[in-house]
Amino acid sequence: MYEKFWGQFLAEQALLESRSDMSFGPSQRSPADPTFQFEPDGATAPDVPQRGRRALTGFRAFLKDRGLQYDKYLGGGADGRVYRVFDGETGRAMAVKFINTQRTSLETARREVRNYSFVKENRESFEEYAKYLPVVYKTEMVGVPAEGQTMDGTLIVNGVIYMEELEPLPSEVAKSLFAVGLTTDKTRAARVKRDKRLLKNPTLVSSLLNIAWSLTDPGTTTYFLSLEAQDAAEKKILERFFKGDFEEPDWQTMPYVKRNLSKQAIELLALYINVTYEEMLKNPEEEDFESMIRDYEETIKSDLMNSFVKSYSKPLVTGAAGRQLRHGSGLRGFDTYFAREKDVEEEFPEIVGIRAAMKKFAGRDFKPFDVHSDNVMMRPRTNDIVIVDLGRFNL
Repeated sequence: MYEKFWGQFLAEQALLESRSDMSFGPSQRSPADPTFQFEPDGATAPDVPQRGRRALTGFRAFLKDRGLQYDKYLGGGADGRVYRVFDGETGRAMAVKFINTQRTSLETARREVRNYSFVKENRESFEEYAKYLPVVYKTEMVGVPAEGQTMDGTLIVNGVIYMEELEPLPSEVAKSLFAVGLTTDKTRAARVKRDKRLLKNPTLVSSLLNIAWSLTDPGTTTYFLSLEAQDAAEKKILERFFKGDFEEPDWQTMPYVKRNLSKQAIELLALYINVTYEEMLKNPEEEDFESMIRDYEETIKSDLMNSFVKSYSKPLVTGAAGRQLRHGSGLRGFDTYFAREKDVEEEFPEIVGIRAAMKKFAGRDFKPFDVHSDNVMMRPRTNDIVIVDLGRFNL
């Protein structure tokens, strides 16, 4: 089932777009606005009883004034909240994002509106890569009633973005491809499936090990780890791992990894820690380092475990393009370490399109940033991956 789903992303499907007028009700109608013509999904605006109902307040009052009806809260992040709404005349659903300047800065709201406006105005120029961006109908900086206020009351400046409604990207896909925040059961399940491919590939296992060594603490492990020790450790780890010659992990010192790493990853981790430490003793940078390595055994092994977990947690797709990320950034993925870009794409061809799209956007000085598992979604009917949160892109 997993492989079948990946295959859906490999097929190049033309994004069916056309232009039509979009109604926002009597108070906000612009026949000149380009819009996206999407097929009716069968959803209709809910019937709302009018008698005995109190006046709408807050963002709901604003939506009504625009000829839209609130349906439900879809989600949100640090900078905005997104709601599903219905067009009062057509009954069609869309997503509306509010960036409230009382919850974030005015500059943040302006940046979001500017970025989404750029996509709306330049969509056709992105050609086949446009499908990786949401269809934007309209953007505005406008006063929205404060909580408990009507349209005649106190207004708060908001950035408001009207765009197509999308669906959540399956968790196992999103959390396999892109950076994640807190580790959850869903994250672990996604990585278990990822590891069935990642950890069968000697080149990518070698890359994972080298990323881990590069993330060790400069004040302890890195200082004592010679290149000779690292080279010897890499050869032995790869040989033993692919022969199935594993070591029993010390669960008392690794309770976290037992809950969050796949069985394959735990087997590799145990080899990484023990073999690296052994080779550090056999190949010290300086002769007098051996005694210090023994004195700091617990510290070094703890640091090796932490560096491996950091490496293992790397996404397949780097969450930025057109800008330099620091070496240990959580957004930096396997695809940008040690010139392994092609190797990663060959093993995971489903990332080729989204990576090419991000490069295309960066080439237009619309540089992706902060692309992670919580701000990518899927377009219904075509299964296109869509980067839905454009607020942190650099224009």
